[in-house]
Amino acid sequence: MAASDDHDLKALLQVRVSDEDGALVDALNRRAAVAAAATAARGEPSPSFFEGFALQGIRVESIRPGHILCSFTVPARLTAGDNHIAPGAVVALVDDIGSAASVSDGHHLKVSVDMSVNFVDLAAASAGDALRITARALGHKGAYSGTHVLVANAATGQVVAEGRHSLFGEMKIRSNI
Repeated sequence: MAASDDHDLKALLQVRVSDEDGALVDALNRRAAVAAAATAARGEPSPSFFEGFALQGIRVESIRPGHILCSFTVPARLTAGDNHIAPGAVVALVDDIGSAASVSDGHHLKVSVDMSVNFVDLAAASAGDALRITARALGHKGAYSGTHVLVANAATGQVVAEGRHSLFGEMKIRSNI
């Protein structure tokens, strides 16, 4: 390892989280724990921190075999410094809604093995904008499935992003749906 690499590694290891930021994360963890306890008491699956933070607010508008249509209002917490939806938030939507499309026709739950997202126009989705997210299963071959997800501004029709999602596996799930 070069001397500069060693110095960079030491500097990285010395990064500290401020007390204020640590308190914010602790508060989120407490809220997630309370929510998990409440859903467990109702016999429902426990939500993760990520689901509560990034995916809260997704509404399923319609579902049929191999196809799902959702709406989502962009919350300020999922925007980048320019007030447009953050790329990571779009990837999370493509991942979760694409996964939902792959099981909507009765196939087993799978895990993501590959995903590509084309960020067509992130500026088309700002805080408060309603999004229309359409996902469809492209097909299934054994334990492999492919999906296509289109994210657009509901008011203007402007495409925000387009994703292709590959999944693999045969996990069995129980559902109350």
